[in-house]
Amino acid sequence: MHFDSTDVPLNAQADTQASAPVDFTMFTDALEDLRSSISQHIHDSNCEILSKVNDVEIGVREALFKQHALLRQSLQDACRVQERQGVTQEMHINDLKKGMLAPVATIFQDLMAIKKGQREQDAKITALDTQISAIRIEQLDFQSKIAAYLLNLSTQIGDIVNHLRGGDAKKGEIGSSSRRPPPIRVERRPLPTPANQGESSSGHGRVLSVEEAAEMVREADRQADRREREKEREKRLRILRRRGH
Repeated sequence: MHFDSTDVPLNAQADTQASAPVDFTMFTDALEDLRSSISQHIHDSNCEILSKVNDVEIGVREALFKQHALLRQSLQDACRVQERQGVTQEMHINDLKKGMLAPVATIFQDLMAIKKGQREQDAKITALDTQISAIRIEQLDFQSKIAAYLLNLSTQIGDIVNHLRGGDAKKGEIGSSSRRPPPIRVERRPLPTPANQGESSSGHGRVLSVEEAAEMVREADRQADRREREKEREKRLRILRRRGH
């Protein structure tokens, strides 16, 4: 919106302003009154606000105090209830302990007896192991002695056979020396393996192992037993014949 000189008579306004004198004292007093009134209203408002704030603060404090008292009372009641429950539970636990004490003691005694039996069994097993080890050592020693005895015996048998063959050759009961079997020589050697199982003779005669010598001894024993049984049978036959006559 635009105004021009037709709307507002500028000259007339200027004349009015020029004709009306300005009273600065009245204007200053009016400003002071306005300032005083505003200050009073501000003061009254501040006092009213402070009063309301104090009332609110007092109300909040009272509410907090009541709430604190209620919480304290609730906690005390809860503590009393918990204490009563704790006492009751402790009594139940004591009763359970009393009821379980005897079975636990019995079980503990049984466990101790079982452990004692296990220790005794372990001691027996250890003693048996020691005895078995000693028996094994004795067995190895006995086997060594038997092997040495068989070796000596087979050597003696070989010497006897050689002596007998030598005597027969002197008497002429055996053919020419070219047909006579080679002399028997006995030595101790390990068991034959598949690689050398076919090698049974050497350039100086047949070699006997300990097992073969032992077999010869057993065969000689069997022959001696047969001869003894035949002698016993002949004795019984003679006795029966005498009784028959």
